[in-house]
Amino acid sequence: MELEELKSAWGELDKRVKKQDILNRQIIERMTKDQYQNNLKKIALPEYVGTIICYLGAAYLSVNIPKIEEPLIQFFGAITIALLLILPIISLQSVRAVRKANPSSYTYLEAIQVFGKQKIKFQKLQKLNVSLGLFLMVIGIPVLAEIQGKDLSQFPLFWTLYFPIGVAFFLGFAYWVLNYYNKALKATEKMLGEING
Repeated sequence: MELEELKSAWGELDKRVKKQDILNRQIIERMTKDQYQNNLKKIALPEYVGTIICYLGAAYLSVNIPKIEEPLIQFFGAITIALLLILPIISLQSVRAVRKANPSSYTYLEAIQVFGKQKIKFQKLQKLNVSLGLFLMVIGIPVLAEIQGKDLSQFPLFWTLYFPIGVAFFLGFAYWVLNYYNKALKATEKMLGEING
């Protein structure tokens, strides 16, 4: 009789351990998914804000471009509007690419591999965005000056002092943003690696 009770108790304990193990795994997976999403929100939120700013800038230029009389500046204005519409698309595509490595969609090893590929793609797209942003700055300044009725030739220090300072600030800010994004990506990659390990 005692042997039967012992077997029954052992079987019951085994069921509880298996149930607890499944529950623990589910909790870990949920926490991993939440942590993964929180790390990516650090990247996605600034990109969404940037998208809104770009679209507002494109709307402003679209409304004010008829004020420009010089054909070359009108052409620059059209390119500026196009860039303000294209840059957010590139940014959002790069964020979407990183989100594809969602750990709940893959095994952990696959998630790490997919994330690594998407991280490289994200970094390349962000560098392209910085280059296009710098080009936007170069052609956008004359357009804004023309809309506001200012002649840049009246400011002799503009192209020799103020513009280079603006470029240096832009590049410094871009470097800081890319570094911030890379830290968030490394933290996410480390988290995926620890779970897999």
